[in-house]
Amino acid sequence: MFREFLLGVLAALTLINVAHAQTAGTTTTTWDCCEPACGYTSNLSPGARGPVQSCNKNNGPAASGAQNACFASSGNLAFSCDKYQPIIVNSTFSYGFAGHGNTATSTCCKCYQFTWTSGAAKGKSMIVQAINAGGITDTDFDIYTPGGGVGDFNACTAQYGAPSGGWGRQYGGVTSDAQCSQLPSNLQAGCHWRWQWAGGDVNEWQITYKQVNCPSQLTSRSGCTPASI
Repeated sequence: MFREFLLGVLAALTLINVAHAQTAGTTTTTWDCCEPACGYTSNLSPGARGPVQSCNKNNGPAASGAQNACFASSGNLAFSCDKYQPIIVNSTFSYGFAGHGNTATSTCCKCYQFTWTSGAAKGKSMIVQAINAGGITDTDFDIYTPGGGVGDFNACTAQYGAPSGGWGRQYGGVTSDAQCSQLPSNLQAGCHWRWQWAGGDVNEWQITYKQVNCPSQLTSRSGCTPASI
């Protein structure tokens, strides 16, 4: 009897620990076409092997020594890659990439699993890899979503000829699935993801999240692997 009681207590404590591992946060969207902050070796989190891959204007590998297209206008320029769009696994789970946290060396290349607790995607989950940081709160995940808004910096005009304020709102991007047709064809699937898979705007929806080990589905695209947890 005592053994069964002890096992029950241990099981309850395990559930409590799992619950405590979850942190409340929010999601937002971005697609500024800039070279990700985690594309710099100096920004990697401790133990990470990388950096995150950057691309040229045509989404091929950026040239060695290329400059971030958000801060340079000539010569070899480095942009974000179109492969950083969300990846649908099934109707309730996707992989993706995001900006997370204000300090790159704290988050770069780490992976996180979150579940929405509000919004049209309530109950749906993602595992995302942090490939950008800075100007983002420590509990926000700025999901890389084409048409998600350029925010403070815009390299999409240089890469794709986007309007000066990006597609749609500067912060938040397009406001409907129909507006995804404004984007280049190689970015439209990621734009539709927000409206068709997530079911809405995504911005300021509530989540709970925790850090997890990165799946190969993400590290094989980003080229960056963080230290195991």
